[in-house]
Amino acid sequence: MDIKQIIKEEHLLLEKRIAQLSSTIDITFGFDVVKTKHAEKRKDVTKRGLGHEMMISNAEMKEVLSKYKGDVARSIVGGEIENGTNFVIKDMKFGLSMVIVAEQVHGNYWKLVIKTVFRETYENPLRVGTNQLVIGS
Repeated sequence: MDIKQIIKEEHLLLEKRIAQLSSTIDITFGFDVVKTKHAEKRKDVTKRGLGHEMMISNAEMKEVLSKYKGDVARSIVGGEIENGTNFVIKDMKFGLSMVIVAEQVHGNYWKLVIKTVFRETYENPLRVGTNQLVIGS
């Protein structure tokens, strides 16, 4: 085999290996989730005269956030969420909407502050700001 053929084959093998490596790179984000006092007060809808609706549990908030954490991470990478951004996560299965403030602690570690929670229905949706990012259904 001549030297040109050997170099060409080595080059192709190297390109293939680089492609294999780049397809397995993952970016990991860490999230801390905290609630404001306002969000804590809004959890109990019966105290607000909305007794026909269920109380919003911490487990429910955690499950909805867990369900959409990949979407939040993609929105951070895509530049839709920056430090200090207010965005909304909606999940009609739970009938729950949350306004969240993203705070970058360092690198890929973010604190998601639940600013407020809202028991949502199709007839009574959470009103969001103009051009405000909404994640979920």
